[in-house]
Amino acid sequence: MAILLSFTSGNEALLPQELAARTGMPLPTIYRLAQALSEHGMLMKDGIRFRLGITLARLGMMAIEGVDVRQKARPHLEWLTAQTEENAELHIRHESSRLVLEVVSSPHNLRPFTDVGTPLPLHQGAAGKVLLAWLPENERTSLIAGSRARFPEGAPFDEQRYEEELSRVRDYGWSFSDGERFSGVSALAAPIWNAGGHIAGAMTLVAPSARLTAEKRKRFVPLVQEAARRTSHDLGSAQ
Repeated sequence: MAILLSFTSGNEALLPQELAARTGMPLPTIYRLAQALSEHGMLMKDGIRFRLGITLARLGMMAIEGVDVRQKARPHLEWLTAQTEENAELHIRHESSRLVLEVVSSPHNLRPFTDVGTPLPLHQGAAGKVLLAWLPENERTSLIAGSRARFPEGAPFDEQRYEEELSRVRDYGWSFSDGERFSGVSALAAPIWNAGGHIAGAMTLVAPSARLTAEKRKRFVPLVQEAARRTSHDLGSAQ
């Protein structure tokens, strides 16, 4: 697992010496384990380097298919993109990060700003605030600290200001961010609730800031909330 998690992108090809440096394992151990992983398709050889193997992609898709919120959200993501002509994404919380679980792309041929399955900061972005806002305070504080430790880059963090922002998210029922992770990229997000009354994900609209003007935000917020409400209903939520 340490070897697999040492890869930071799907395009990366690492030398055994690089894997040893990233994992802290002895080089002979790296050779032995990397060879075993290759035999099972978890890694594949690229000359003298190793890449992530195709078996991981198959397992990843199986895991995603097993997440009910993705199946329920997909038609409502498609509806949201049809209404706005912008990228619609489903974000979920995973430990102290968030993941993009599904994307429906804009007809403007705008590629997703983040690949499906990539860990993102939980304390940054509209979706992150939605995933945090309704949690108990002690759990929220712990997750924010974990996210900041894992993703230290970004603007200086003001705890009081951030808590005030989360309070507004709870009051309004939606969140907005502009350039918090990528300059020139904005997002709107609303909570998806499950049958147990817990946050199951964040319905998120992502667009270039130049297109997501104040006028469009006013028009798109109810659409994001409606897509989230429909998904929540399909998950059995009474909210």
